[in-house]
Amino acid sequence: MLNWFLGYSSSLDEEPAETLEIAPYQDDPNVPGEAQLIMCRAELLPDYNYASNSLKYKWCEDVYWHYTTLLDVRKKPGFEPYISLNYLDYRYTIRANGKILADSEGMFTPVVLSLAEFEGSAVKLEVVIHPVPKVPGAPDTRDQARESVKPPVSYGWDWHPRLVTAGISGKVIFDYRPYNRLADVEFDYTLTDSLDLVKLSVAAEIVGVADKLVCELVDSDGEVVASSELPLSGDSDIYTLSELTLHEPKLWWPARQGDQNLYTLRVALVAGDETVDEYTKKIGFRRVKLVMNEGSWYAPTPATQAACPFTLEINNRRIFAKGSNFVSADIFYSKINIDTYRSLCGLALEANMNIFRMWGGSPVNKDEFFELCDKLGMMVWQEFPLSCNNYPDKPEYLDALEREATSIVKRLKGHPSVVLWCGGNELFNSWSGMTNQSHALRLLDKVTYDNDRNTPFIMTSPIYNVGHGPYVNIVDDNTGKEAIELFMESPRSAYTEFGCPGPAPLDYIRQYIDEEDVQSFFGLHTANTAVDGSGLKNADPDKTSPWYIHHAIGAHYPEDTWFRINEIYRYFYKTESISECCELGQIIQGACYKVMFEEARRKWPATSMAINWCWNEPWPCFANNSLVSYPNVLRLAYFDVRQALRDQMLSIKFPRLRHAAGEDVKLELWALNDLPEVLKGCDYTLYIDLDDEEETRIELDGGSFGDIKPLSSTKIGELTFKVPENVTKTFTLTVKCKNDELTSTYTLFSID
Repeated sequence: MLNWFLGYSSSLDEEPAETLEIAPYQDDPNVPGEAQLIMCRAELLPDYNYASNSLKYKWCEDVYWHYTTLLDVRKKPGFEPYISLNYLDYRYTIRANGKILADSEGMFTPVVLSLAEFEGSAVKLEVVIHPVPKVPGAPDTRDQARESVKPPVSYGWDWHPRLVTAGISGKVIFDYRPYNRLADVEFDYTLTDSLDLVKLSVAAEIVGVADKLVCELVDSDGEVVASSELPLSGDSDIYTLSELTLHEPKLWWPARQGDQNLYTLRVALVAGDETVDEYTKKIGFRRVKLVMNEGSWYAPTPATQAACPFTLEINNRRIFAKGSNFVSADIFYSKINIDTYRSLCGLALEANMNIFRMWGGSPVNKDEFFELCDKLGMMVWQEFPLSCNNYPDKPEYLDALEREATSIVKRLKGHPSVVLWCGGNELFNSWSGMTNQSHALRLLDKVTYDNDRNTPFIMTSPIYNVGHGPYVNIVDDNTGKEAIELFMESPRSAYTEFGCPGPAPLDYIRQYIDEEDVQSFFGLHTANTAVDGSGLKNADPDKTSPWYIHHAIGAHYPEDTWFRINEIYRYFYKTESISECCELGQIIQGACYKVMFEEARRKWPATSMAINWCWNEPWPCFANNSLVSYPNVLRLAYFDVRQALRDQMLSIKFPRLRHAAGEDVKLELWALNDLPEVLKGCDYTLYIDLDDEEETRIELDGGSFGDIKPLSSTKIGELTFKVPENVTKTFTLTVKCKNDELTSTYTLFSID
């Protein structure tokens, strides 16, 4: 473990006026941590999660952060001293006893430096993190990130504060490496169309001398199922190739589609009878394609591709992808660990999800995340760190992007869970202005093809006939049109972002705010307090209020998003109880999410994905579209989504969530089956409950359905019912099945 000190100055060569000894934290003392986090833990900056304290971190963006440590670089026969640094955030200069060893930028390319010239001496190692990159003249927003590969989320988003991180986010390892060693190992494989033969090629970069390279593939029982040896000749920096063949491989499958079979690849460098160095990695074999959706080839004359292929085909089986957008699990990358990932991934699996879209504005997750997804069968759609900007064709930017993208692809390509590469988020939209001719995206296509050509690549999301949005339940204030109606009217190949916001529980909010600020909520809406056809509108918000900083007000639109008090009043009633507003808003969020997910599933196979915005949060949001509040607190909507994503279920289609007393409502009954096995038919009954008392239950209809084929969405019936005249503010609609695991219940709302 190294003993680090931190200070800051106004220039690269200016010594800090003071330095702070960095106290080790977490399970790994080899991670110094980001500068702001170190200052906070030393109580030199206030708790950034509390109230509006994140505003007090702005000055940290514009200074040079100096990390220093002392190394005793000894001579060890047969070994060479090295220092390796991971996740440097973002622009850095590294000096040893004043000599510059590295001067570059990038968070995802490890920096590995030989210290051989300093053997036998004490070395002062200095890592200087430059001020955060900003485009001159750009507004104080994410626009400042458009000429760097720094993940732009920390420049501020509608669920992330403006807190631009800087520092050493990953491990720093000082060690001694043998002269004869494996400097690098890369591998690739092909899986035949018939899925019965794998050809695995292994390339190794060797430093020094050895007699042979031994490659083995070991199954989960510890048996060697394929092996190869290659005699070596020559000196340092020799690249060698060895090929292994595996017949009848045990394939990797997504969750609930099959087993998550993994093998261990072992590469050994052998001199005489001794293994002088060894590389091991868990790998899995799967065949993934992105193929055209059913009906997507149709287009008006002259006919051409009207939509992009957007159905995931795994091992020759087309699979409906259902999941969520995974964003930064914390503001500070150094705080994220395997426990963070276990919780978030485990909850998603329990919610019957099978895919995460790794949103492009966030940092690429650590190896532990992908190893966990491999084991759990959670598919990963991985984006590069580009989002909502027009990234330039400048050579300096493209050089950095190519270096970073290549490092990302080479690190992740062996993970069977990574089934899709994507250039970034919302790059073809009007606010970004990029096209498929933008050099950055053409470059990323090349990088993924050169390094992982058997995993599909798309340039951005949304792309042709893929939907982002809506993000609110009432999409038209004047008519009261709901998100579910918009979903029904505008079919897409996939819905890769859609959401319904809701407030967090008041008890949760109170952990991060003063009581005086809690009571200020309604005062922030004084410009228009009347509830009319357009809802309750918000004036220019107080941008220093915790309600604004934590995204409840003014986060996405000029109204009161993400709290959406206008919708709460419209669906329920006007109340000035903040606690009641929080409770009612969560009910709306869950009801909306449930019907949107199910509507997308009913459109399979024309629609192939339902991925909501979003899964998690990097810090406490007082209102958001998320299903899990920071750090891993389940929202009420999580349980509705878990019900909506069951692999086998009955689903009721109805035109909207709000209905008037006496209204005739047409229903359709559907059977949804995402499994590669038959859904057994059974009897069912439909009824509504006006309240919790069984005496108010009204039976609507009953019947039965036959067996439903695998991987299908099937309409099995329809009926019309009249909303009772004595309907309550909320009521529930249920299809009760003899097989109770298929039963579904929906919350509906009455119109006054």
